[in-house]
Amino acid sequence: MSKAIESSQTPYQNTQEILKEQVVPQRPLPALNLPRQDCEVREANEYQSAGILMRRLADTIMQWRSQLPEDEEPAILAIMHGGLQISVERLAQESFHGIRIEGNMNGSPCMLLAHQSTVQLLCFVKKVEKQEKR
Repeated sequence: MSKAIESSQTPYQNTQEILKEQVVPQRPLPALNLPRQDCEVREANEYQSAGILMRRLADTIMQWRSQLPEDEEPAILAIMHGGLQISVERLAQESFHGIRIEGNMNGSPCMLLAHQSTVQLLCFVKKVEKQEKR
């Protein structure tokens, strides 16, 4: 795609292109275990932390991965306010509400520090190309 066309696309169009290229069509969502609802005040406060978000996301991805064929895997696209999109390779907690997103944006490696409420995480299934055994 040429730079002139690329720069004229909206964030929505960019997301649609990523999804067209990578998403496995018509796959039902996996059956996932929900976290328990009965918690005390301290647990309720901790539940708001970025660490809990990271742990819950990791648990969900592992559950999801166990239900997929070998040639498919879960992937995450981070979408920030204004349409900035990062294909996520690694997520980490940086503070109580802060997260670090490491990944790839428009073909370049990147790292972003953000408040957890400013990021949307789109999880989807993508095909994995088989690697030749040596």
